[in-house]
Amino acid sequence: MKAVDTIFNIVLVALDDKFCKNVSSALASKLDMYWADSRELIIYNLIDPKKVLDTCGLEYYKKQEKTVIENCSQYRDTVVSLSFDLFKEYHALFSNSLIIYLELNKPSLSSSPSKIAFNSRDEFLNQSVDIKIELTKKSKLQAINQILNVLGGL
Repeated sequence: MKAVDTIFNIVLVALDDKFCKNVSSALASKLDMYWADSRELIIYNLIDPKKVLDTCGLEYYKKQEKTVIENCSQYRDTVVSLSFDLFKEYHALFSNSLIIYLELNKPSLSSSPSKIAFNSRDEFLNQSVDIKIELTKKSKLQAINQILNVLGGL
């Protein structure tokens, strides 16, 4: 666990981006902190990411994406929502953030590739975060209450 006095932000990550975004926004409001969604910041910065990708190529797009995430990692007093893909690629940039994984119940996936993908992502997140919040259902209120309980103990 990181020292509390070195933490500038709270980063939320989940395997459900929409749920993560909703929880992070509500948590920021509850804690009277700023809020940022990494994907929205990339879209805002690039205006039309698809056109940038088509016109300038993947290397330029990735460079711009990294710049946005680097800037985001330097924010103060902010709850940041990160998609799994962005987290996997850039989690090292958030060394001064408290990283929380919102773990939802494992879905009952019938196909093996889906199970393998879910399991490998879940394992990566479990090894890479500071705090794991285990949720029995996809409930924003439950997630916020559990996060606040953990934060109260720091």
